Amino acid sequence: MQKYSKVIAATVGGALTGAGTGAVVLPEGSPWYAYVLMALVTAVVPAVVTYFAPKNAN
Repeated sequence: MQKYSKVIAATVGGALTGAGTGAVVLPEGSPWYAYVLMALVTAVVPAVVTYFAPKNAN
């Protein structure tokens, strides 16, 4: 269960970061779906990396 909570946290953090970065980086006049795509990509990548990351050794 701890693995899924980390994935959820990475997804939420990535989406918020992507939305904020998209507002600054994307040029003026970009379509609305560019912001959604930016947030989606920055949410999915950390989630996948977190899910497949090996467990820390003790």
